[in-house]
Amino acid sequence: MKEKSRTQQALDLVAEGMTAYAAAEKVGITEQAVYAAKRRLEKARQAGKTLCPCCGQVVREGFEINRDMLKDGGKR
Repeated sequence: MKEKSRTQQALDLVAEGMTAYAAAEKVGITEQAVYAAKRRLEKARQAGKTLCPCCGQVVREGFEINRDMLKDGGKR
């Protein structure tokens, strides 16, 4: 399986309670990149877009998630 991007790794750390600054420093990106990604995800959620249960990225229009391929069968 493909490794998550550094931005996705930082977002995971923020979700676990780490500050955006500390998460950005830990994975080697800028704090602004973390805040920009958080804004994009929030905007996508407000627009009702589907997020991938594995990586948290927005599922683009025309694509769908094959839940049979997920470890837990898509049950989260």
